[in-house]
Amino acid sequence: MVWIFLLLVLLLVILAILFVFSVSASHDTFQKMNIDSPPASRLLGHFGAALKKGIFTTQLEIYNLYKDKKVYGTYDGCHPVLNIKDPDMIKEIMVKSFNSFVNRRSFFDLDPPFKEMLVSLKDDQWKHVRKIMSRTFTSGQIKRMSKHMERKSQQLVDLLHRKQESNDDDDIELKNIISCFTLDVIASVGFGVEISSMENPDNPFAVHAKQSINLSPLLLSLAFFAPWSLTLLQKAGVSTIPKATREYFTKIIDAAIENRKEEGQAGKVNDFLDLLINSEEESGQTEKYYLTRSEIHGQALVFILAGYDTISTVLSFTLFLLTVHPEYCQIVQKEMDEKIGNESPNYDNIQGLTYMDMCLNETMRLYPPAFFIDRVCAEDTTVHGIQIPKNMVVAFPVYALHRDPEFWTEPDKFQPERFSAENKDSHHPYAYLPFGNGPRNCVGMRLALMELKIALSYILKDFTPVTCEKTVYPIKLKKLQLIAEDGLWVKLSARK
Repeated sequence: MVWIFLLLVLLLVILAILFVFSVSASHDTFQKMNIDSPPASRLLGHFGAALKKGIFTTQLEIYNLYKDKKVYGTYDGCHPVLNIKDPDMIKEIMVKSFNSFVNRRSFFDLDPPFKEMLVSLKDDQWKHVRKIMSRTFTSGQIKRMSKHMERKSQQLVDLLHRKQESNDDDDIELKNIISCFTLDVIASVGFGVEISSMENPDNPFAVHAKQSINLSPLLLSLAFFAPWSLTLLQKAGVSTIPKATREYFTKIIDAAIENRKEEGQAGKVNDFLDLLINSEEESGQTEKYYLTRSEIHGQALVFILAGYDTISTVLSFTLFLLTVHPEYCQIVQKEMDEKIGNESPNYDNIQGLTYMDMCLNETMRLYPPAFFIDRVCAEDTTVHGIQIPKNMVVAFPVYALHRDPEFWTEPDKFQPERFSAENKDSHHPYAYLPFGNGPRNCVGMRLALMELKIALSYILKDFTPVTCEKTVYPIKLKKLQLIAEDGLWVKLSARK
């Protein structure tokens, strides 16, 4: 029996060695390409440093190793990634050579309807859906959807007033309450559904929305280190996103569509789902500009995933930065008093809030929700003298770009004036990428900015955020998430 045990141990050791060598087999890629790359762990690549120091610190440290270089290489586990730090090269890849870099990287196949989301689509299907989606975000459509945002923003302000009047502890963790507000806006603007997450955070819509963005750490680890294993797991019935969540959203979308059609309300609710219904493919149609029901499911879901965490992150960080920099908050409120006065904020009267725009832009520079962006090279391509082979992942280290002193003086400071009319043209446009750029930028960018400005206007019209005992600044980010480790705690003082 002893020899059988020893044989099994030996076999496991051999398999472990083979696994490590298989994972690191691609770790000479950049040496062959004559491109600089820092030493990498055989098993974890440079992801090990991210686990130890945090993804943001690691991105900055590696970026700063190659100050005089246009590109450098890193390894996400077994995946070689060519990082582009030169804004002119970024422009070439995102715009001029876009046809060679259409697709985003995908670690694993999502289950329907998540695989039909615009962010997941590739090549011709992406172009088809993107063309239709672009027509849904016109100024007129956004203005009609803004009514939902105004109503939800007023409900948030009313809740904050009630919280103060109840004599409860009035210290507020911004990310928490803003996340609930953002989900309420998504449900209303996206689906015409009233869920009241701000008062009932455990409602089914909120629970399933959170499950759809909180992927299993085990699955994410396998995607980095053993991507082949995910295919086996999916064939065995293991889903990347819970089946109950997929079925919940599919049913709620289908029910809303059919109810509106039966009641003659299709096209009259003025929400995102209305726009998708207008684009639905009917039997016998030959027109190219229609979506299948599965594609409608996907775009409705991307509305949740892309809007939920992104909006709540930017809005909560902006409010917090205005809290710890009261001089800028005063300027924003003075501008609002002059341009909005006693009116309720709305689509039209917030257009002139230019200093608020500057504060939002500066927040997204310091804390970009998309802190890295990637593309996959479709064919051997040469960009600015750098030969990029087919299937190479190219990444844009947005967090580090936004803090590069070559492009931003005193980059760690919150200075909204960087984005004034006089100063914004002095920055390279491709050194600032909060929504990406080029044909595959964020299709909902204008809607997102509208929601941010409406919500911020409603809050700052009634309240001034001030520091409290729980306020911790400077902000320390969690290692793998764009979330303040100590929370974003403030107190809201009612304006007189």
